[in-house]
Amino acid sequence: MKTKINITLKIIFFVLILGFLLYASTIVLRRKDSLYKYADFFKLAKEDQIDVLFLGSSHVINAVNPAVLYDEYGYTSYNMGGHGSLLQATYWELMESLEYTTPKWVVVDAYMIEKDYRYLDDRDANPDDNEVNTSIEQLHLNMDVWPLNKTKIAAVKDLILDKDIQREFLVDFSVYHNRWEYITEDDFKSVVGSESRNELFGAEMRYDVETAPPICAAPEKGETLENQTVGEEYLAAIIEECKKRNINVLVTYLPFAPETKDIVAATSAGQIAKSCGVPYLNMLNDDVIDIYKDLNDHGHLNAVGASKVTCTIGEWLSKNSKLEDHRNDSNYAYWEELSSKYVDSLEDIALNESNLFTKLNILSLGDYGVILYCNNGSQVFTDKPLKHVISAISDSKSINMTMGPYIMIYDPASAKVYEASGTATLDGIPTAMGELNYQPVEQKFRRLYTSDDEETNYLYSDEHADEDIQLIIYDKETGEVLKQDYFTSKGGKYDN
Repeated sequence: MKTKINITLKIIFFVLILGFLLYASTIVLRRKDSLYKYADFFKLAKEDQIDVLFLGSSHVINAVNPAVLYDEYGYTSYNMGGHGSLLQATYWELMESLEYTTPKWVVVDAYMIEKDYRYLDDRDANPDDNEVNTSIEQLHLNMDVWPLNKTKIAAVKDLILDKDIQREFLVDFSVYHNRWEYITEDDFKSVVGSESRNELFGAEMRYDVETAPPICAAPEKGETLENQTVGEEYLAAIIEECKKRNINVLVTYLPFAPETKDIVAATSAGQIAKSCGVPYLNMLNDDVIDIYKDLNDHGHLNAVGASKVTCTIGEWLSKNSKLEDHRNDSNYAYWEELSSKYVDSLEDIALNESNLFTKLNILSLGDYGVILYCNNGSQVFTDKPLKHVISAISDSKSINMTMGPYIMIYDPASAKVYEASGTATLDGIPTAMGELNYQPVEQKFRRLYTSDDEETNYLYSDEHADEDIQLIIYDKETGEVLKQDYFTSKGGKYDN
């Protein structure tokens, strides 16, 4: 009898160990993109701290920054956007998230509302193989993290036609079982919940600057999609689901460099919103962004563009909702921590970025004092895109940058800009650094000094005498010089 008990216990122990190993292997081998994006969603939803959900495609991921929304308005939000997500995928993203939280507002972007095929993998309805493959591949970002339940099964069956591909989402071990050669330390940390996580509440920021976005022809005024599309049906379904749960809805069409068909689709989205009785923000029609400096590529915003879009939505919410400002509430210390961390990351880029376009674009946010000097003969004076980024800092058309030398002093404490070109001088300019004086003496010698320290010349260095661009960044309150960079223009490239 005792022997039988021992054998039974050993079998039970073996099964438990085997089950744990299988579970741990599944967690370790699973690609972590989805867990990385949503780890904080589960944490914050459990604490009932998410007031707004942002839904949509990569246009949303790159255009709405919850850290900025909290920092500027104190509103808590999570960016649920998925790369390449069609509106049917966005619908199921909403349904999955509502099992964990009930937000006060849902903001859904209508990009790709013109898409009119039912299943993501239906190659007969969508002959673009690249688009089909991308949609399936990127769906893992939205789907992998959700547990297998009735909602996930319904979502997969509604989105995927092929049974084999369905199984990849329902039993994802079949996809990732051979990932052993790619696993890292972070994969093992996920077993105990200490893995790396997205620290922008689901958003992803880009920082490069698209300097030559395409410009499309305008459609006929008021032109809309000819026939009702699958995208329109699912947008209406999202709105209906939110209304049923007493969740407020805002429909958006976020800005980028659109094609003509996108403008038509945006007009159609407005009609859907109007027919459903919900507000609509078509940002293609507004001067929210500067397409010559706020894009990362023609379809996605960089961090500066995202900050503008986020604040536009935040301002709309401040006027049209009753959302609570959670800043200075100790219960929301985590939001404060991550928002501050993002601001610090911008400082790191502003000070240490080597790409001049990216660096100047971040500086256009106005958090630092900036002194830009360009020597006579610099290619800056013939580089229209770079001059445009510079003008975003100066916000002034008073100086024509067609000749050098040129200097611009932007002092955020006074919100004033001072410029001079050619032989012009500047005298007694009030800044956080002190009263600045500028004199262009000769090609490789110019003076910039404070009235109380004429010996310190900020524009001269033996080591950097041949560089034609100088950039000085200083603290807007203390005037401390934080960074001084030198660049040489060669064939339109700017190297430091």
